[in-house]
Amino acid sequence: MVVRKRPRVALRGRVAVLSPHLDDGVYSLAAAISASVRSGAEVSLITVFAGDPNSTRPASPWDRRFGFRLAGEAARARREEDSRACAVLGARPIWLPFDDQYGRPAEDDELWMSIQRAIGPADSVVVPGFPLDHTDHLRLARVTLARGFSSTHVGLYVEQPYAAVRGEPPGVPPALAALLADEPEWQPLAASVAARWRKVQAWRAYRSQLQHFGYRSLVNVLRYEARYGGEMTTL
Repeated sequence: MVVRKRPRVALRGRVAVLSPHLDDGVYSLAAAISASVRSGAEVSLITVFAGDPNSTRPASPWDRRFGFRLAGEAARARREEDSRACAVLGARPIWLPFDDQYGRPAEDDELWMSIQRAIGPADSVVVPGFPLDHTDHLRLARVTLARGFSSTHVGLYVEQPYAAVRGEPPGVPPALAALLADEPEWQPLAASVAARWRKVQAWRAYRSQLQHFGYRSLVNVLRYEARYGGEMTTL
């Protein structure tokens, strides 16, 4: 495990951030996304397990905690939240209609084809990389890294608030080790005070999730990022 403390420049060019659910990418990289967009980058936030807004199946156990009765109801509300968060940051939201672990499982090839179409001609792609404690996060990382991209630079990112809960410096989980040639170097991404404030605003856009990932989680994440120099990727 290698962690460089000095922040590098923001993400550049056409960047695709793969987010498992409708909040993960923002919780993890909002400040860097904001700073990068304001430096001229084009950032797409692609949520893979964004659900079907027309679904009539019962809401998942997670969504029922927040008052949703149907999966489609949760998907519609959470997409609206994601749209508001992306507007704060200047990112373009893209939602793929796949269910999370509680719904209909899609085949890996189906996931991969949809992800490729959504990414398009991106210069770089970042995928969940640490700690990958959630089943959907690990699956997304495996599907993406096992296939790779011929002309696109692929990196991992530190997932929040999960890494902050652990409180450990990032490293490659054993489940991904066989898919990587070497241990990558984790680098913090540069972000101004204004960009970090926009992260706070974007975090607050996910109103349904604040009941669980509230201000205590946010403060914990900000402390973690201050300790290691910022939001981190291996790009």
